[in-house]
Amino acid sequence: MNRKFLLTSIFVVVYLVSSCSGTKNKINDENTKDSMGVDLSIKPAQVGKELRVIPFEAKNVDSIIGSYHVLYKTQDNGQVVTTYPITDGKGQDTVYYACGDVILTINKDGKDILLNRKIQRDDFRAFIPEKEIVKYSLCYFSIREVIDNEITFDISFCVPDTDVCYWFELVVSDNGSIKINEIIEQESDM
Repeated sequence: MNRKFLLTSIFVVVYLVSSCSGTKNKINDENTKDSMGVDLSIKPAQVGKELRVIPFEAKNVDSIIGSYHVLYKTQDNGQVVTTYPITDGKGQDTVYYACGDVILTINKDGKDILLNRKIQRDDFRAFIPEKEIVKYSLCYFSIREVIDNEITFDISFCVPDTDVCYWFELVVSDNGSIKINEIIEQESDM
């Protein structure tokens, strides 16, 4: 009887220890998910179930450049990009594309410069005409360079599946200020 009691007690202790550590990991995973982005489980009403939406390709980047630690994530924001009807040989069909945002965190020498700052299409309304902005989606986001006390990123918004784009540089200073410059390429005579 003592042997059964001892084995049962050991089993209960092992079970409790393993289940407690499992709960701790779940809490940490949940906190990590919440710290990196926006809850996308609820989509806005405009993305209906009857639409076939081409998903936005998410990307995670974690880089250390000199004394900077840069972490960014591109993610679906639940909106669709207004598209043009296309002809597929059987008539006209409309293709819908998911739209995305960037969640940006920058740390320098252990001090937060930006913490989970959302960069979205609406931040560029001063450059993209009001009537056209709904046709554009985040296409490209990347670190270009680190100079002195600032980091420069390249970012573009394009009409999906075209080369119609607006290119920008996003400059983040050590004090957390953000400056957006439009990059305009001059057409050359060929």
